[in-house]
Amino acid sequence: MSANVQSHAGSQTRGSERRKFPRMQAYCSVRYLGEGNNEWSSAELHDYSAIGVRMISDKTLLQSSKVQLELVPESKSRVPGIAAEAIVVRCGLREDHRYEIACKLTRVKRLHKDAGQLYCE
Repeated sequence: MSANVQSHAGSQTRGSERRKFPRMQAYCSVRYLGEGNNEWSSAELHDYSAIGVRMISDKTLLQSSKVQLELVPESKSRVPGIAAEAIVVRCGLREDHRYEIACKLTRVKRLHKDAGQLYCE
């Protein structure tokens, strides 16, 4: 999946943009571990900002629950590889019967790639 990045803030006038940090549309794989789960699940990144991510998943997560997540971009992607702790602020069912999950990032570490393996800084 290619990681195409585009700012949402650029398409709006300054007066209508209320976000402190612009949302960047981007696509890459996301791994996440919901509170109380023992197995990682997969999702697709839809967009991100300095303080949050929005992803699409086949599984639901409860609002206000804690989640661990990793953005796993392709090697030539402009999307940063991160490991993060987050809180689910919204989870809604889409028309395609998948879930759109918005998370507020509470702690972030940069992932680095070394010999094909990802590790935290």
